[in-house]
Formats: sequence, structure tokens, C-alpha cells
Amino acid sequence: MPFVGVEAYNPKRTLYFLTKQKNLVTGEWCVFKSQDGWEIGKIIFCVEKEFPGEGQKIRKATLTDLEESRKRENIAKKAQELVLKKIVEYGLPMRLTSTRYPLGKKKITFYYTAKERVDFRKLVKDIAKVFKVHIQMQQIGVRDEPQILGGIGICGRQVCCANFLGKNKDRLESVALEAARIQNLPLVSSKISGICGRLRCCLNFEYHIYSELAKQFPEIGREVKIKGERFKVVSLNFLTRTITVEDSEGIRKTITKEMLEKQEK
Repeated sequence: MPFVGVEAYNPKRTLYFLTKQKNLVTGEWCVFKSQDGWEIGKIIFCVEKEFPGEGQKIRKATLTDLEESRKRENIAKKAQELVLKKIVEYGLPMRLTSTRYPLGKKKITFYYTAKERVDFRKLVKDIAKVFKVHIQMQQIGVRDEPQILGGIGICGRQVCCANFLGKNKDRLESVALEAARIQNLPLVSSKISGICGRLRCCLNFEYHIYSELAKQFPEIGREVKIKGERFKVVSLNFLTRTITVEDSEGIRKTITKEMLEKQEK
């Protein structure tokens, strides 16, 4: 089935689909299925080749789709402005992140963050009276904000959570500090944290590889013998396959994993 790249909006990001649709053309607008409902995007490439996989829901956008999408975007914008005013009016301890009114649904969803439980019953009644649709208040965590709003990571690219992570999941996978430690990354917040302030999702990408490599190396702190002299392992470099050892006087030297194996035989 064809492989299609789509530039989506709100937030702006590039998504990739395998689809059974055969009439998709580069440069044209399309409608695709997302977690929130149906979204509008522009096709940036279409590879007409039979790729294996399960087809995803995507089709050409009609004039009706485009007009309805613009109409809903305007309604969502007005709804967000009203909610922001009501938050101030009622003194609610919450921060509004985003407002969505997707195609195919009679529901406006407001995403917000809060440190405590919020009683927004009055707010919901006020909004429902104005817009005559179902209102949903969806609380999210700090890691979910960039997934909804988008953003640029320390690498200079679109953050992974908004681009492709969690696309078919309810929540993002957790990231442990061990993922940074085992990759010999500096344990400095500015280096290993994403724009959400939490550990970067990409630390998980190679974690399992480093975990497997770690099994082939001696543990840090272990004593080894080199030419009859005792040394302590102080650091490892899996990529260069080298081991840094230290003698009893604190003098360090770096050897290869293969050299150590020969010495231990």
C-alpha cells in the first residue's frame, strides 16, 4: 500500500501513513484520523509502492471538509478566549493549554494543567450555553503539553512526542535516569531534559542497545588484573569499546575491551 507524508497543523508537524487510498496527490489537502478525531493536513509526498502493513484512515479532503475545518477552528479560538476569561473570573487554579474542536465530533475539548483538583462545573455550564455542544475538560501532565502544542527540541528538530511518539498510545513511555547514565551522558538537567522539563524521550531509543552492550563489559568498580597489577574499573565507553581503569595510586589509563580479555585469560 502507498506510503504518504502529511504536514498537519495545530500543532504543525509531519506525519506518515500507510494507506489503501490510491488517489492521493502531493500538494493536495487530505483528512486523516487522529486520537482527537479527524484532522486536516497537506500531502507533502506520496510513494506509490506496495509497502507491507496495516492501512490507516486517510482520504482526500473535500471543499466541505475545508470549510468545516475553518469554521471549527474559529469556534475553537472563540471558545478558548471565553474559557481564559472565565478562568480569571472564577479564580480557577489551572492553566489552559489547547482547545480542539475536530471534524466529525460534536464536542470541544479543553486541555489544561493543574497542580490540584479543579471544580470547573460553572465554567462548563457557561461554555455549553454559548456553543451548544458537549464540553470536555481534559487534564494533562507537563510531558503531554509539548505533545499537544509541538515545539523544537535541543536537537533542532520537532519534538518526538508531537511528531510520532504516542501516536497510537494513550500515554508516553516513562524515562528513567538510568537511560542517561548507561549512555555516559552528563547528568545535567539542561543536557538530558526536554522542553517539558522531564527526561528526554529519545533517551529510550538506544537504551536497550546500551543495556545489552553493558553485559559484555566489566561493571564499574570491579577489580581487574593487567600484567599482574590490580586496577579498578572507573568508566566504560561502549562505542569505542574501551575501559578506563585506575591503580591504587589514582593513576588512570584506558585500554580496549579486547586487551582486558587477553590479560584475564
